Amino acid sequence: MFFRDDNKVRVSQTSISTFIGSDTKIEGTLITSSSVRIDGTVVGGVCAEGTVVLSQSGQIQGNVIADNIIVAGVVDGNLTINDKTNIEPTGEVYGDINTSKILIDEQSVFQGNCNMNVDRSKARKGRLRLKETEPIKAPEKQEKPAKTEKTEKSEKPEKTETVQDTKEKKPENNEPVKKERTTK
Repeated sequence: MFFRDDNKVRVSQTSISTFIGSDTKIEGTLITSSSVRIDGTVVGGVCAEGTVVLSQSGQIQGNVIADNIIVAGVVDGNLTINDKTNIEPTGEVYGDINTSKILIDEQSVFQGNCNMNVDRSKARKGRLRLKETEPIKAPEKQEKPAKTEKTEKSEKPEKTETVQDTKEKKPENNEPVKKERTTK
């Protein structure tokens, strides 16, 4: 696999101060100054200063703003994540993602656009390199020289002997018919 497990967001169970149970449905915006685990349904937005953990049974119908997110359930909305975004094998995201780092499992579902914020100094260096090098141009088409009598003659192979149709001469004074061959 391309990614190492140490790239995933790690959350200790003791650091989660808010827990939404699987039988709970919240309508409106959920705002917390710490991490939150959602096993139920949130219809509205989620804004957390910590990590949002969306379990396999969890659903969010709205936008999410957080430091990190782990998606094992379904999110139908845009994600704005400051640091890391993990979409687990059972996770589904239907919306745009704006994050610094992302890890998407090959069995997960993601439909939307992803914008990864990179270090601005690295981005500028990359752009400068692209501007400094000139784009590769396709070779120009070379025009064929105009045909002159010399080139036309040299292009045609010389024929040494060609046989044309045989012509019959009209018999004179009842002579037998002679066939004549002509060559060029």
